[in-house]
Amino acid sequence: MEDIKVLAALSLACLLSFASCLPEYCGRDADSDHEPNVVPKVAGFDLKQVSVVIRHGDRTRAGYSGPCWDNDEAVWDCLLTSSSLPAIKHDQHFQTIDRVYRKVYMEDHEPMQGDCALGVLTFKGYKQQELNGQTLRNLYVKSGFLKQNYSYTDIYVRSDDESRTMQSAQSLMLGMYPPSTIMSDRTHVLDINTRDQTFDNIEPNARLCPKLSEYNRDFLKSPEWQNHYNSVVKPLLEEVRKAIGVNRSLTMENLQDLVDCVHTHQCHGYEIPPGITDSLFQRMVNEVLYFWNSQYRYPSIQQFAKAGIGFLVNDMWQAMQKIMEGKGKKFLLYSGHDLTLGTLLMAFNISEGKWPPYASMFRLELYQNTAAAQQNSKQQESFAVKVIYNDQERKLPFCDASPCSMAQFEKYVNSIIPKDPETECKVSDPEVLRHPLKLLRHMMYEWM
Repeated sequence: MEDIKVLAALSLACLLSFASCLPEYCGRDADSDHEPNVVPKVAGFDLKQVSVVIRHGDRTRAGYSGPCWDNDEAVWDCLLTSSSLPAIKHDQHFQTIDRVYRKVYMEDHEPMQGDCALGVLTFKGYKQQELNGQTLRNLYVKSGFLKQNYSYTDIYVRSDDESRTMQSAQSLMLGMYPPSTIMSDRTHVLDINTRDQTFDNIEPNARLCPKLSEYNRDFLKSPEWQNHYNSVVKPLLEEVRKAIGVNRSLTMENLQDLVDCVHTHQCHGYEIPPGITDSLFQRMVNEVLYFWNSQYRYPSIQQFAKAGIGFLVNDMWQAMQKIMEGKGKKFLLYSGHDLTLGTLLMAFNISEGKWPPYASMFRLELYQNTAAAQQNSKQQESFAVKVIYNDQERKLPFCDASPCSMAQFEKYVNSIIPKDPETECKVSDPEVLRHPLKLLRHMMYEWM
């Protein structure tokens, strides 16, 4: 009887609040208020720098190998779009506005029903990041750590060159620094630093480090993966094939696309095939996570990180060193993907093996002993580091405590960042270079 009452209560809660019934993957409710649990305060220490790494907010499906399934009735309405204008100079921080140009996706000319492209940020995702910005404003602006008005001398914003990460950075900064003054003909310019995808390091990139392609091949050929694939994945693929009613065989790549389809449909309340039960879908998710997380540890956590996310960690480490020398930016934002956060958490050995939800946030805070700070000391031993992921402080396993002493943090960071990429990223088998892996999320399966 009690179980029935609990189920009834949950059902009523779902009816009253759709967001309360969404999977964890969907991220925080864009309409909710949130007070952070972990404030930037450590007894005896002064905050000196904050590096924030985010996953973009809610999006439409990203991969495409055809329709999600037969008779998919989801219609995607992209209320969110982008406006821009050409800018000539890179050193001006105010700009006169005469006209802006808006990008509009043509209705019923996209891979999905509606007017949305693949993998674009939704309005819900935009609002999720605006809430993240408001949280950061409460933590770092209202506390007096950062200036009350945006200052390009203190803040650095970085994103890869995809619309969902760019817009996520924009909406977060809007929440963190809402415009205080409306000017009729001039507007403030906030730089978002990016790189061409060819050599971007916001996520593991085999063009930067071809060793990743070799690790990918060796993992897929490893007895561990081969045995797991034959005993677990192949039967699951056949079960999924029957559940969605297709006649062709499914691959691991198809499974990942289907999981993405179900996630995006769930997050927007669209129907999924009745054959994909909750228990079946959980096993689908578990297998995709097993596939990714096993690679993040292959051949070891440190070796994989050094060839992958270690390039981004190195950028963050260089920024920390600058602030310890008395210069550099106080706040750095990196807007990336689930792969960015998944590999970053694994690199620091604090991953729980879960999928980073939309709009997840990793905060790396740099502190200095108050006495040393008052003496303007630049000795590294006076600094310490604290990590917060989705508002939960995480003790780094290679440290004795949190905050982590700089000596212990530096020692570990040096084991996961590339020191000599030309040598460390060289492949031992030239055959690998015939099958280059552009990005880790564009996984190669032909080795299987």
